[in-house]
Amino acid sequence: MWYNTRMKTTYELLKCLLAIFVFFAITCVVTCGVVNAQAKPVYTAQQTALLDALILVESGGKDDAIGDNGKAIGCLQIWKCYWQDATERSGIGGSYVDCMDRDYAKSIVDAYMKRYAKAAWTDPNLFNAETCARIHNGGPKGYLKESTKKYWKKVQKVLAIL
Repeated sequence: MWYNTRMKTTYELLKCLLAIFVFFAITCVVTCGVVNAQAKPVYTAQQTALLDALILVESGGKDDAIGDNGKAIGCLQIWKCYWQDATERSGIGGSYVDCMDRDYAKSIVDAYMKRYAKAAWTDPNLFNAETCARIHNGGPKGYLKESTKKYWKKVQKVLAIL
C-alpha cells in the first residue's frame, strides 16, 4: 500500500510540474511573440510618395541592389552606419542584411527620419520632402550640405511624375 501511495504522489507531482512547465512555455511564446513583433509603420501619402521616389532614384526599384562599392544595400541603398543609427533607439531589431527587404528598408528610413528630420517627416503641415531626401542622402546634417542639392533635383524630378 505504501508503495502505491508513493507512486501515486510522484505521478501527481510529475503531472503538476508538467502543467506548470507547459503554462510557462506557452506564456513565454506568447509574450516573446508580442514583445518582438514590430508594428509595420503606416505612411502618409507624402511619405509614401517620397519613399517611392527615393527607391527609384537609389536603386531603380531593385530590392537586391548593392551600390557604393558594396557599402550600400537594398532598394534604398542603406549604409551600415545609417542602419545602426536608425536601429539603436527605435527598437526595430533585425540585421543589416534585412535592408534588402523593401518593407524593412522603409522602416529603417522611417526611424532615421524620426530621429533626424522629426517635424519634416512626421508633421503633415511641416512635411518637407527636400529636407528628408537630403538627410537620407547626406546624413543628419545633409539638408545643409551643398553636395545633396543635386540628389534632391533627381528626387524632385521623380516626384513630379509619380
